[in-house]
Amino acid sequence: MIDRLISFSEAKYVRLVLVGLFFLALQTTLFNEMRPFGVCLQVMVLLAAASGLARGSEAGAIAGFIVGLLYDMVLTTPLGLCAAVFAIIGYLAGFAHSFVHEPTWWSRMILGSAASAVGMILLPLAFAMTGTDGLFTTHIFVVVLVVALFNGVFSVPAEWICRWALREPTVVR
Repeated sequence: MIDRLISFSEAKYVRLVLVGLFFLALQTTLFNEMRPFGVCLQVMVLLAAASGLARGSEAGAIAGFIVGLLYDMVLTTPLGLCAAVFAIIGYLAGFAHSFVHEPTWWSRMILGSAASAVGMILLPLAFAMTGTDGLFTTHIFVVVLVVALFNGVFSVPAEWICRWALREPTVVR
């Protein structure tokens, strides 16, 4: 019984859910109140992009979907909307990262920033498809810029966390 519990807790997506819950707690408390330039910083988008940077496009898409689903649970938007957008963010970050020959810290920051910027453009588009009005104003440029800069700065530490969370479990015999 204990062996099954330990092997379950070593699964990579279980660790990702636990990390995602921690980031979700930060998103809904600290970053919901801290609004530089009137922008809510998006650490859940950062986690989706960092997952793609850490483990590639396929794992990034799965991890982005899981992170987005966690975020959907606290939002009043249609269930799965953020999950779909975050899956695209994770996939794009991993796909773009595969073109970098020898990734450096600054290339990871640029890719994390770019993936976050694309995500912050895709999110209002997805909301508009579900009938939400008034999202496309000139303030969207400020939102994209602030979130991209913030997520670019913190993409390297977030990638380290995602690399740990999404690592394959070691088999000890």
